[in-house]
Amino acid sequence: MKRDLSGWICVGLWMVVSGALGGERVEVIERASVRYLVWRVEREELGRLQLHWLDQAGQPMGHFGALRDRLGERGLEIEFATNAGIYERGPKPCGLTVCQGEEVVKLNLADGEGNFYLKPNGVFYVDEANRAGVMEAAAFGKLGVKARIATQSGPMLLSGGRMHPAFHVNSKNLRQRSAVGVRKADGQVIFVVTDRTDADKRRVSFHALASLFLELGCGEALFLDGDISDFAVNPGPKTVFTPQTFAAMFALVRER
Repeated sequence: MKRDLSGWICVGLWMVVSGALGGERVEVIERASVRYLVWRVEREELGRLQLHWLDQAGQPMGHFGALRDRLGERGLEIEFATNAGIYERGPKPCGLTVCQGEEVVKLNLADGEGNFYLKPNGVFYVDEANRAGVMEAAAFGKLGVKARIATQSGPMLLSGGRMHPAFHVNSKNLRQRSAVGVRKADGQVIFVVTDRTDADKRRVSFHALASLFLELGCGEALFLDGDISDFAVNPGPKTVFTPQTFAAMFALVRER
């Protein structure tokens, strides 16, 4: 994606570029040598946010190109897309996945190894009234939320405005990461991915990523995935994507 880095706005230690990527709605935030790409979905837009995993034949689509083509068959195009929660071989989501009201993978409360199982893990969802939330997975299962779309991943970055107890400010566990949070003030959904195009600025700790969501006004936030994470913004029919293997993918769609 072409970057036009004109119009810097400096706020304390933050440097923010609004509409920095090809004139689109992506914000670029730099803090402590990490570059974050940010996409916000307003409350009134949440009805256009979808989640997809399988194609018409019941096979994983796996990448943004297949998602674009599948949506195109329905007269839709992608305004914004990003990969959802952690997955296993298949690719199959490790936990709860609800696509347009259909539960295709059940909630997973098992114990295990790796980020997904770093309890508490959680669920990001949009309900049938198009209200978004992030909730600890066990609580989500008990409340019986009727989700229109949902992805389960882990760990929770923030719960009730508090960081996951396993996070440390001086952690050396620095990786490419993506996450999603919901702003307390107005229900705005905020997707964040560290900039994979810059090897020096894409590696971040969980503590620093959680701190970003606090600064953005989120009380709840969920880690989505790691090194494969990416955004797609307004891809055209001839856009060539970097080869990836995703499971579920979010898409903010619009009619052609």
